[in-house]
Amino acid sequence: MCSVAPFVLPGLACGAAPVLGVQPTTYAGGVPAAAWCGYGYDADISALLRGAVVRPSMPADLPMPSMEFLTLSRRHVDHGAGFRAMLHGIHSIHVPGRGLMASFPMDAHDDAAPTTPVAMLRAPRSYGDDAAEDDAAVTIKTPPPEKRPQQEQCGSEYDASIDATFRVMEKDPAERPSPDYLSDTQAGDMMMIDRATLIEKMHQFTRYYDLAPGTLHRAVSYVDRFLSARKMNGGGRQLLLLGAAAVFAAAKYEDRKTTQRINADTVAAYVRCTRREALDAERELVAALGYRLSGPTAYTFVDHFLRHAQDQEEEGSAAALVRALAHHLADMALLDYRCVALLPSAAAASAIVLARLVLGYYSTAPVAGYALEDLSECMEAIYGMHENLQAWPGCDQMMEEWELTTRLRYSLPHYSVLTRRK
Repeated sequence: MCSVAPFVLPGLACGAAPVLGVQPTTYAGGVPAAAWCGYGYDADISALLRGAVVRPSMPADLPMPSMEFLTLSRRHVDHGAGFRAMLHGIHSIHVPGRGLMASFPMDAHDDAAPTTPVAMLRAPRSYGDDAAEDDAAVTIKTPPPEKRPQQEQCGSEYDASIDATFRVMEKDPAERPSPDYLSDTQAGDMMMIDRATLIEKMHQFTRYYDLAPGTLHRAVSYVDRFLSARKMNGGGRQLLLLGAAAVFAAAKYEDRKTTQRINADTVAAYVRCTRREALDAERELVAALGYRLSGPTAYTFVDHFLRHAQDQEEEGSAAALVRALAHHLADMALLDYRCVALLPSAAAASAIVLARLVLGYYSTAPVAGYALEDLSECMEAIYGMHENLQAWPGCDQMMEEWELTTRLRYSLPHYSVLTRRK
């Protein structure tokens, strides 16, 4: 047998040039010896270059393997060695020796912790080795996932950051109203009763058009900040226009679908002014606020402080009642001008303490970092409004709406209950 390059010159097939007067050697069947060089392809190329007719290669022309090769048993050849070596490098894979694929049972553990399923894979099918006994298998157990409390699974890694952000925002002087703006900025032209009457009308506006929850708290914050910065002129009509514009702006901040319910024409019809006046009032409001409209309110903090109640989504549950009553008490605190000086988080914590007290879940433990002594001023204001409902505009209306909505009637226990348990 000779070895030639893939491309040979004419007459040089198998590395030998034809000699004149010498007949080429042939094997049995009349196949030229040159046809066996490179399985006949070199001779075919040479014949094609000389213009001869080439007979197609037949199976009989190809060399057959030796008898020693054919008698070798494939039982003794480990065809899956490389495949098993690859699988042994993968964690959580149970690799027996050979055979067909098995089922995928769970790996047995002594503890009750959940674990990763362990797959049992066998080597692919080979020739006649299905009955071979399995090799010793090695199981790699992955560590079970760390058990974490439900609060951590809800994203507790962000809770501290969110709470800290809210606390910083509520103390930002640019988003805080002046606690004495009635006497300072308004120079005594506006009284506490006038402010409470305005908030009552704003509450009616939000309820009538079923605006987003939290709209009233944000709108009252806008009004207090505006009146802290600018003197109000024009009497009750301008004050009402300010309240309606604040509700409109706050509702659009809370819910982008607000414009499907109300628009500038709705505000104008409520105040009985022109559409241009309503739009101008809204522009003046947001400009006086420095276009800073996203500060947290007491409504925000009630939801934030009660966010981890386990059954809060179940209607009629204890946590749902505490949340609803806390929101109601925080709404009533808006009417009292004395609560303007309090941080929204303190007003929300006071409402939560009183709601738990009414529903029988009272505890002396601090709420959101506030001790009971820190919340006494706001709780006294809420108690005072419940004791003198007729003296505060809007209190009767809020109480009636609460009873109609929840079909529950409540009464605050005497304030001495809180003073005795401090």
